[in-house]
Amino acid sequence: MRRLPLSLVLLTIFAAILGIWMTFEGLFIRLFGDYLPFLSLLGSWIRINEALMNTSTPLGIRLEPQTFAWPLIAVGLSWTGALSALWLKLEWGYKVTNFVAALSLLTIGYGSILAALVLVCLHVTPTRFWLGEPEKTYVT
Repeated sequence: MRRLPLSLVLLTIFAAILGIWMTFEGLFIRLFGDYLPFLSLLGSWIRINEALMNTSTPLGIRLEPQTFAWPLIAVGLSWTGALSALWLKLEWGYKVTNFVAALSLLTIGYGSILAALVLVCLHVTPTRFWLGEPEKTYVT
């Protein structure tokens, strides 16, 4: 049995933190109707929304916090399936993890940093080799 690469362990830690955080914030918004008062993943979206509200352009539409709740819950819980498929080495696990990480980049803030770290850890050679996709070498 091969030893687990550090990149896979870090990927799992980053993705688990991000998935739990997104799910918790989505549930918090659904239950209390407002963003997390501390370390909200949507901090940048809140500032963008407030800036658009203060302009006199037709874009001055206020997005209610509830608008963000279900997408956060869905993507947060999708991390569970993506990580499970990745650890089980299912062929679709790599693609789903890429997709969920790309969706998580849209949080614009702490979540984007964690999603970028997940993508980096996913695409390094040790992780790809462990997943059964060794880097292709071409003899010239």
